[in-house]
Amino acid sequence: MNWVTIVLGVLLFLAPFVTGYSGTPWALWTSLILGAGIAFLGYKKSYKAAAIVGLIVFLAPWVFGFGAVAGAALSCRLLGGAVVLLAGYKGFFGQESTEAGRIQHQGA
Repeated sequence: MNWVTIVLGVLLFLAPFVTGYSGTPWALWTSLILGAGIAFLGYKKSYKAAAIVGLIVFLAPWVFGFGAVAGAALSCRLLGGAVVLLAGYKGFFGQESTEAGRIQHQGA
């Protein structure tokens, strides 16, 4: 699953150059910084954190005011939404959350 999160992060990082919104500073830097962050979190297998960053990416067009830039808004909604769904499922409902619960239960 971590490779899917890494690929989604890399796609978000490359999106400004592929879809042509590299001239919009807020959209560009949001994609570059958060895309690299998602890829790194996927590499570290931190799915809960990746899901939270994915939610920030999904909401970024409205929060940072670049919702009118079609390529940026669509990229953030699609890729951020995919990260939220996939990494969120793995982090909050998958094996990672089950193992964390077992570790806490055994330590108590």
